[in-house]
Amino acid sequence: MTGATSVSNGGGSRRAAASHTGGEAGSATDLPTAETILAAVDLLSHYWSRPVADEVERWAEARELEAETHRLISSEPARSPARVPEGAEETLGLLEEYERLFVGPGQVPCPPYESFWREDVPVDIRRTLMGPCTAELKTIYRELGLQVSAGSCELPDHVAIELEALAYALSLEGAEPVARRLFEEHLGQFLPRLCRAVTHDAAVAFYRDLAALTLDWLAAIKAYFAAADSI
Repeated sequence: MTGATSVSNGGGSRRAAASHTGGEAGSATDLPTAETILAAVDLLSHYWSRPVADEVERWAEARELEAETHRLISSEPARSPARVPEGAEETLGLLEEYERLFVGPGQVPCPPYESFWREDVPVDIRRTLMGPCTAELKTIYRELGLQVSAGSCELPDHVAIELEALAYALSLEGAEPVARRLFEEHLGQFLPRLCRAVTHDAAVAFYRDLAALTLDWLAAIKAYFAAADSI
């Protein structure tokens, strides 16, 4: 599943091309494979991206991959996936909801930035942007040979960009420690809070479903890294 790049190493798109999960069906207690986790993270990076028409079309193309990934790692594999918008009118409605929830103008209910949701910072910089985590992320991206694309209007700690970088780290041989740091010190620290806010404030079912899906898959991603600790 590929799309408009947000982070790159100067050689083009670094979207993880997770085209299959592989392996046999398993229960929620089975150890998820690296391929399955990569697919899950890559899918989430797209679903949290701005839903322009081309992006939404890619979501539809990845429906079978989502279903298979969900079957392998979900604690609720029978749950129906989020319904992808059909047609220009529904896509426009989803884009309008994205702008309302995450962009503005006016008060933004659910800023999609790690800095806003971190609680382990001084009180005077809570609920602000460009916090300490932004500099930390830039360092991680440099370690991966990535940088936020010049054409991107997003900050380095946008949820979709962090997920995209994690997918790339998971696909890169020898980058497991960096991937673990990105998940444990960043995504795992704020994504549950963002998802709970979206569940509360979203007026469109897709984003409520996405929040639930993300929390579900987040548990599997956490278990994957925890299992690696015991090896």
